[in-house]
Amino acid sequence: MTARDPSSVLLIRAVDAGGTYLSFRWLDDPAYPHVHVVTTPKLRRALARLDAALIGGDGMDPEEPVRRALSGPFSRYQSELAVNEGLSRVILPAAVTTALVEKARVGRVLVRITPSRSLARVPFELLAVDGETRLIELADVCFEPPAAVHLGRARTPGPWTDDLSRRPVLYVVDPLLPAGSGLRQVMVSSSGPRRSQPPGARLIRDRMANRSHTSASGVGAAYDRWDLSEELRLEPSRLFYFGHVSSTVNQPGSASIHLTDDGKQWGLAESVHGAHRPLAALDLLLGTARPDLGEGASPHVGDGIPGHRLWPMPPRVAVIACEGGVDYRSSETFGLVVAMFSAGAEIVTTTRWTLPSDVAFSDLAAVDSDVCPTTELALAVDETHMAADPAAALSAWQRSKLEQWRASPSVANSPLTWASVGTHVCARRQITTAPGEGSR
Repeated sequence: MTARDPSSVLLIRAVDAGGTYLSFRWLDDPAYPHVHVVTTPKLRRALARLDAALIGGDGMDPEEPVRRALSGPFSRYQSELAVNEGLSRVILPAAVTTALVEKARVGRVLVRITPSRSLARVPFELLAVDGETRLIELADVCFEPPAAVHLGRARTPGPWTDDLSRRPVLYVVDPLLPAGSGLRQVMVSSSGPRRSQPPGARLIRDRMANRSHTSASGVGAAYDRWDLSEELRLEPSRLFYFGHVSSTVNQPGSASIHLTDDGKQWGLAESVHGAHRPLAALDLLLGTARPDLGEGASPHVGDGIPGHRLWPMPPRVAVIACEGGVDYRSSETFGLVVAMFSAGAEIVTTTRWTLPSDVAFSDLAAVDSDVCPTTELALAVDETHMAADPAAALSAWQRSKLEQWRASPSVANSPLTWASVGTHVCARRQITTAPGEGSR
């Protein structure tokens, strides 16, 4: 099976420099890009409405921002539409929306986006293009890192072949977290009776039972960074991580996944309450090559091995967690997505904002506990990574979710989950250097 080539490709590139500058370039008409400038006050007003719809980090009660989002603008169709109409008026010029409508009438359109820091959380897929018609209804959408990521890439991905697709998948789902970390597993409720097998966990296990997966794959099990290293070096076809991601804005490399490592484990991230050390993007990039930068102890540290050899990424990686794609929210574009690209990934599908857990939908929004919107998102991403074109497959799924949202705009169908995710693509690319320096 091969993916159908698009009839038209639109590149959107954004840069913040005082205001926000956007370039729109059709590859079938590259000599005539459209440049659009958005003033900071105008963009700030539109983004404030988006921020009010999402889960923020304010307040003493950690549940309050989640409760507010589950009853906020993205819990009702008309208020969600109003938020994205406002964003569209600011971001998309009329000439671009007119061309999108016209080109979508005659063939498949692909939109490839490199957002700026200010646009990192914008759900481009939901931008209103023509009345209530959204961008995702006219085009497939994917995201690309800045071109500089290709330069000095430690490990480039090979082709996605039938043989590779049949290799086992590494599933790291809701790993056990050290006591004292301040984090709880995403599928477990902090109140009420603990269920031996939460509905979301059961759905994931059912999926794994029907997929070829590595022997160390699991749900809710102890799993540290060296377990991950060992499994990745066995070259699975894909990596699927569903758990916690954390980061500090404007600290490139701080974005981290949370495994079972305690605070004594060596690593380049700061420990959490002295009890837990997450695995950071800097670890994935540098490995143990700079032991002086980290703290803690490990027999592996003296080896001085770079990150792409300790944690070589398969061609396709899913990171279903809060703000897995935080790379674009820093002034320097670097986080888990870029680190995984450097280590050999071609496709990374992840989220752009904080997700409510299945437990939050149940406990805070009275959604039936057997309805698992966040796990549904995770399973859908897993399914798209089986397709020849994961970006097109995810776009098709998001179109189906938009139809469901229009027909039955309940909180369980809210774009808080399904619009949070995007496919980031960094295929192997030839690098041409200045004359006399060679090329690769």
